Amino acid sequence: MNVFRLQTHRRIVLSAVDMEVKEGGSARGEGGGGGGGEGARAADHNNKPAGVIEVERKFSFGEGSEEKLKKAGAVCKETTSFHDVYYDTEEFILTLADHWLRKREGNWELKCPPSSRDQASLVEQYVELQREADILKQLAAILNVEAASVDEMTRLARCEPFCNFQTDRKTYTLDGGFKIDLDQTDFGFRVGEIELICQKQADVPEALCRIDALAEKLEFGNLEAALSIPVLPPDWLQAELEAANH
Repeated sequence: MNVFRLQTHRRIVLSAVDMEVKEGGSARGEGGGGGGGEGARAADHNNKPAGVIEVERKFSFGEGSEEKLKKAGAVCKETTSFHDVYYDTEEFILTLADHWLRKREGNWELKCPPSSRDQASLVEQYVELQREADILKQLAAILNVEAASVDEMTRLARCEPFCNFQTDRKTYTLDGGFKIDLDQTDFGFRVGEIELICQKQADVPEALCRIDALAEKLEFGNLEAALSIPVLPPDWLQAELEAANH
């Protein structure tokens, strides 16, 4: 597998398994995921306007992680399952631009970088777009294609599925506006996420510090170590290896 394909594999795991909430509306799936503590309310995660910044940290977790969360005061708000299909061109134009286009349970979503990132932290920072007009505008700038719908744009730009999997998720909330997801894919990989929502870029540094402090307190594992070996479905990796050898 060449370096680009290996990095693509790592980025899918890092940024693919994440939020399922819909901008400006309620969360998809069973339950509503409200609640939370003082200050920034956890319910904000389920009613965020377009363009807010989700600041998150991915981590590995084990059998004792849920017990640690509960001892810290976290409350499990819902359990959901969802299926993701990721799309890109044959040249991986979107991936190279750090744009992640997917269909989650039949709904288009796009994750892309904010205008600026805090490079001092390992925390992932993305703007998540779920309104079709916002997705079309962002994709048009990357793919140089104009279309009336995302379906039409993917067809005109010849975007095809390149990865798909099922994820089971448990969602916890914790005082201070924290949202914690524990995900397990249908191929056995487990990844967790601590997340805060920021209304403006100036709030990101403080959010990063709070996330890092909570992760340290809960003793969550180093995801980079967990990703030192391939974790995507074997058939997908085999296809990538065959493609890399041609």
